[in-house]
Amino acid sequence: MTPIFELNGLYLSLALLAGLAGSAIISYGPAMFASLWGSLLDKRKQRMLLAVAGAACFSVSHCLVPLSVGFPVASDYYGYHLFFTLAGCYVATYFGLWFSSLPWYNTLQFLKTSFIVAFTILIFDYANTLFLFREHLVWKPELVLLTIATVLCICFSVLRILTQLKRNMEQNLNSWLSFPGMFLSGAALFGIPVLCTFSVLPIEPPGAMSYVYLIPYIVMLFISAGLYAIPDYFSEHRQMRQTKKMIETEQHYMSLYKHNPDGVLAFDETGVITSMNHEAEQMAAQLGYELIGTRFSDLLQGEQQQQALAHFAQVLEGNSDSIELDLSCVDGSVMTVLLTSLPIVVERKLVGAYSIAKNISKAKQDQATIRHLAYHDELTGLPNRRAFKDSLEHLTAPSSGLTPYFSMLFIDLDRFKRINDLFGHAFGDRVISQAAHKLKQCLPDTCTIARMGGDEFTVLIPHERDAEEIQLLAAAVVSEFSSPFQVGKQTVKLSASVGIARFPDDGPDADTLMRHADSAMYTAKENGSSQYQFYDSVRDQSSLEQMILEDDLEAAVDNDQLRLVYQPKIDIRTGDVIGFEALVRWHHPILGVVQPLKFIPLAEKTGIIVPIEHWVLRNACLQVKKWQEEGIPAVPVAVNISQIHLMQPDIFENIISLITELELDASLLELEITESAMMHKEDHVIEILEKLKQAGISVSMDDFGTGYSSLSYLQSLPICCLKIDRSFIRKITTDTDSRAIAEMIISMARQLGLTIVAEGVETKEQVALLRELQCYNVQGFYYSKPVSAEEAILDRGVWTA
Repeated sequence: MTPIFELNGLYLSLALLAGLAGSAIISYGPAMFASLWGSLLDKRKQRMLLAVAGAACFSVSHCLVPLSVGFPVASDYYGYHLFFTLAGCYVATYFGLWFSSLPWYNTLQFLKTSFIVAFTILIFDYANTLFLFREHLVWKPELVLLTIATVLCICFSVLRILTQLKRNMEQNLNSWLSFPGMFLSGAALFGIPVLCTFSVLPIEPPGAMSYVYLIPYIVMLFISAGLYAIPDYFSEHRQMRQTKKMIETEQHYMSLYKHNPDGVLAFDETGVITSMNHEAEQMAAQLGYELIGTRFSDLLQGEQQQQALAHFAQVLEGNSDSIELDLSCVDGSVMTVLLTSLPIVVERKLVGAYSIAKNISKAKQDQATIRHLAYHDELTGLPNRRAFKDSLEHLTAPSSGLTPYFSMLFIDLDRFKRINDLFGHAFGDRVISQAAHKLKQCLPDTCTIARMGGDEFTVLIPHERDAEEIQLLAAAVVSEFSSPFQVGKQTVKLSASVGIARFPDDGPDADTLMRHADSAMYTAKENGSSQYQFYDSVRDQSSLEQMILEDDLEAAVDNDQLRLVYQPKIDIRTGDVIGFEALVRWHHPILGVVQPLKFIPLAEKTGIIVPIEHWVLRNACLQVKKWQEEGIPAVPVAVNISQIHLMQPDIFENIISLITELELDASLLELEITESAMMHKEDHVIEILEKLKQAGISVSMDDFGTGYSSLSYLQSLPICCLKIDRSFIRKITTDTDSRAIAEMIISMARQLGLTIVAEGVETKEQVALLRELQCYNVQGFYYSKPVSAEEAILDRGVWTA
């Protein structure tokens, strides 16, 4: 017999520690695994790994306890003992982890799982004891029954506390009793193999202490009681928190319900209104309805009732939905309501719906006002440019299905600007308002009148009409403004110029039709105003050519349609060429050679001038470089720079980059600007010119004398040359004023230390007079017209006057 107090304490201590370790793994392991490897492993694999780790710890405990009693074991069975213990512990641990992970369970599931775990442990513990100590067994039926009952209680307690710990962790409830619960669970699980061993081996107490063998059972009883008490505390703590949360949620809901600025209605599963907040009650009073106990759809009729029925059918199927309804109020007004409905689901069952009814009547009115302002002129109340163009585009669209014949008038009020400047904008607004009224009076109601802006109006004349009818309407407009009319205390005298365009004869689309009507109106103005003109395609041929040029100009650089010609600058004293001016020509594939006066203004208007001048700069510099490589003495080549190009922030960097790339001497490049370039951002222009001068690039002022700027700023400009405009040179020998201006410019330039070049020299007399005035540098047809680079070199000799 082995006395109970002579058991191996080391083995028992290690067994207890192993039981505690296993308890820690199954208690805290799921949360740790979920945070570390939740994204890599699914829950089933996590549970299997935890079961392996826990089973290893519990197996150590179940193996060490039998060894602690000091009885010899059957060594031939020990290998099976280890395997059987591991398998049994794995099954019991896996079931415990599986059950604790269930989102919810009933009592039957709890009892079944507890019995499975308990009897799994009892079976492998008793089986191991029977085979390991088969020669020393003692049949103690009362202790075996007591052990089975105690193990069942332990399994009930451990499984319950394990489940409660899992629930606490899911809800972030950290209780100080979690660790004691884990400790008692480990101690209880350690006690199971102890009880199984004590109940079948002859371990007798010494002497009179005949009931000392009951100590393990008493200890396990107290541990089980503690394990039962801790989950009760957990449940109470969690219940208190859940109750508090429910109260807060209910209060939040009631605040949302009672204090919502919109009406809130509650419906049952049949669509009947069961309750509503104060705002909804006020809306019901405005509508004159008793809503409680009523189906909302019964308050509507016709199409809106069908829409409401479909809306609530959608919601009662579990989907949220919104609908806009127009409801009639008691006072005869219409209330527009945006109804947003949400299903109410309790325990996966739809029990009703909530609807938020927002009165959007004012928002709809504001939206209509905004739309009216967006499409109507605020001053006259007439449709504005956008509205008129939309109507025109609708009528001209091929898919409109409307009668494809109509006419439009483009009306401009002559002399309105003078009145506006004389009497002020406020009075001008009153004149425009009165003019709109006069147009309404003289035109049929079927016509659509719009204000395009300023003093311009358009009229849309529907249906097909012959020229005489349209003439009568246009003449009526001209006649209406031919007589003075009263605006306040002032008598106003205006006249109207009217352009007429017809669809589809004068344009296939809205933009073309408006442009042609506008063109006809300007023709009427050019012919003396106070009249009307039909669009004339022949007269507008130049405009068509302008359109072709505009469309093709952008592609001129890419399609290699530009050419450079060079006109020499001559020193009349020696006849030497002192430089060239590079001029661009456009070789259009259809129109032939297009002169700069035609396409340069268009390029400036469209912004294409910048890439054109980039091309001119590069090719002029390349030509100078080529002449140098061919051994031809180099002279500066001048390139014209437009105001638009000069305003570019990177113009200086681009020019420097070009001459650096080509390794060109900067002194061989000259830039020519006009006086108009100084009219905008003068500080920016001076800064750019100063940088160019410092880089060795000279700048000339072209067409000098034709601008509107003061001459006083010349002394501050970093330029090196003035070019007298050809308009003065042309009449210098015949007109005393032109000669006086030329003399003044030459004298002023000499005082400022600037070089002078006379442009447009065409006669021997002009050369002689310029020599007399000591202006020795000239440029013009007298010496050479602009020629190609090859001709410029062939003609480069000595010219003498």
